[in-house]
Amino acid sequence: MVSIIIPSRSQQFLQQTVDDLLAKAEGEIEIIVILDGYWPNPVLKDDARVVILHHGLVHDNVGMRGSINTGLDIARGEYIMKIDEHCMVDQGYDAKLAADCEDNWVVIPRRYRLDAENWKVIEDGRPPIDYMHIDNKDDYLHGSERNRYDFLDRGRKNGSKDIRPLALTIHR
Repeated sequence: MVSIIIPSRSQQFLQQTVDDLLAKAEGEIEIIVILDGYWPNPVLKDDARVVILHHGLVHDNVGMRGSINTGLDIARGEYIMKIDEHCMVDQGYDAKLAADCEDNWVVIPRRYRLDAENWKVIEDGRPPIDYMHIDNKDDYLHGSERNRYDFLDRGRKNGSKDIRPLALTIHR
């Protein structure tokens, strides 16, 4: 099973994201939506695969990291996937993740540009964005946006010997 955690502070595209995840899954999934500081209006559609947690009003919110941790506390899946509230996924994303992952991997998705109003990928000739680098500064993780080849070339120029593409999903 894949547990999908969605920390949410805005509802504009949340239902579309949940619908997309449900429609394109090919295996067993659970979606954990953590509402951080608001109630959606209208409320999310009822589905047995969706768990909704609420942190309270704006002054009670715990932020993205706190929301992710809340989702992790109840996740039952063998694989954990964190996704934003405004994302589209590929058909069979869950099966691909389970087939391609190895123990203790962090998988970072390729990012395409999304026309959220029409819920489709923007085909503009630009390459997708690969998040290839994770910094551990000040005891927190920060992803750097880089085009794959730009990052590899930049690393080589700086003499880095340990540049590995990472294949936001965490295997437990």
